[in-house]
Amino acid sequence: MPTVHFNFRFFEVEEADGNKQWWFGGGTDLTPTYLDEEDVVHFHSALKHACDQHDKTYYTHFKKWCDDYFVVSHRGERRGVGGIFFDDVDSPSQEEAFAFVKSCTKAIIPAYLPIVKKHINDQHTDEEKYALDISNFLTNSEIFHL
Repeated sequence: MPTVHFNFRFFEVEEADGNKQWWFGGGTDLTPTYLDEEDVVHFHSALKHACDQHDKTYYTHFKKWCDDYFVVSHRGERRGVGGIFFDDVDSPSQEEAFAFVKSCTKAIIPAYLPIVKKHINDQHTDEEKYALDISNFLTNSEIFHL
């Protein structure tokens, strides 16, 4: 079953002089167990649609940011098949930036649920299960420096 990560957030800080600053950040990305190009196209299409409602440049910009941000440098690879990621979104206005973030959050279920339904009953060979076990062991070993 592919996994999805998503996290969207709003920050507001008040400086000592009373001046307030705010911004939105976050993103989402897909990490499949096994590559299914149809799933990748579906997931990215939903994100592109959400971005394009607000600015036709957002998807390309935020996809690249995601690709560059979620890199497992010691393995020389990216995590999963990407998605979108952004930080410091504070324009054109707070209302419009929030509308963009809401579009992104509303895209998650339609982007991911069909993929879950498609793979819920996937069966794997013993060799595939073993390969996943080794991969998970290596990932956890790297995390805990075993």
